[in-house]
Amino acid sequence: MLRKHTLKMTLLLLVVLATIAVGLTRSVPVAGQDDADSEAAIASAMAAGPASIAENATIMDMDGTTVLREGSNGWTCFPDAPGTPGVDPMCLDETWMGWLEALVAGEEPDTQVVGLAYMLGGGSDASNTDPFATEPEAGNEWITTPAHVMVIMPGDIDQSVFTTDPLSGEPFIMWAGTPYEHIMMPVDAHAMVEGGEMGGMAMATPAA
Repeated sequence: MLRKHTLKMTLLLLVVLATIAVGLTRSVPVAGQDDADSEAAIASAMAAGPASIAENATIMDMDGTTVLREGSNGWTCFPDAPGTPGVDPMCLDETWMGWLEALVAGEEPDTQVVGLAYMLGGGSDASNTDPFATEPEAGNEWITTPAHVMVIMPGDIDQSVFTTDPLSGEPFIMWAGTPYEHIMMPVDAHAMVEGGEMGGMAMATPAA
């Protein structure tokens, strides 16, 4: 059983994500579109994914209870998360939402199909080995990643195919060997935003 931290930053983020995952099935208020803060949050969230996805995605605020804009394509995007040093909005498909619900519950995800998530603004993580870390271990720094796509899939990820080094510049496994492992794949953010095609991947081959 993975150890769990309860520091404020991780609790805030995970509660928000859990609320999104569960709350999509129940009625929540829709924020006014003329509100400047809402508009800024929507713009931040939409920057996470290709236009072809973000334009019709549900946009959630970081409070985890407010729908800023209803969507129609099964995707959920939300703006930059406070408490991390980088800019890290996300767009997640339904498989990823189930994954997040399992993470918050401390349960193993029951991933049946491949899941896809976009972080075209990049991201920052406290650890590449501990899903529940809230800050880097002593002597380490935050892991800053450029624009990337995240992939989860049924079964284990073969560590002989993908590296676990987040600084390699190659697609790498985050949280390898845990129930929450997934592939982080660097992409050409401009190409994906403009064309919305997977052909915009900058490093689509595994490390040798």
